[in-house]
Amino acid sequence: MSEDSLKQVAAAISAKRTSLTPEDAKDLAVRAVQFKKERGRLPSISSQDAWEKRMAEGAAAFVRFKAEGRYE
Repeated sequence: MSEDSLKQVAAAISAKRTSLTPEDAKDLAVRAVQFKKERGRLPSISSQDAWEKRMAEGAAAFVRFKAEGRYE
């Protein structure tokens, strides 16, 4: 496994651990996209910055909720 794939696994596990509502996840995903536009990279789930980590968890939860069909 590469470092990138391990980071993706960690993000998926963290997203399942969070208690975000689908609405909160969507809001955080929108902010994560803005973060990417401003800084040229996605928020990191392993960041020391609590806000960046929260955005990364929200984006991962949003992807999971979307795959589950919660956004119709």
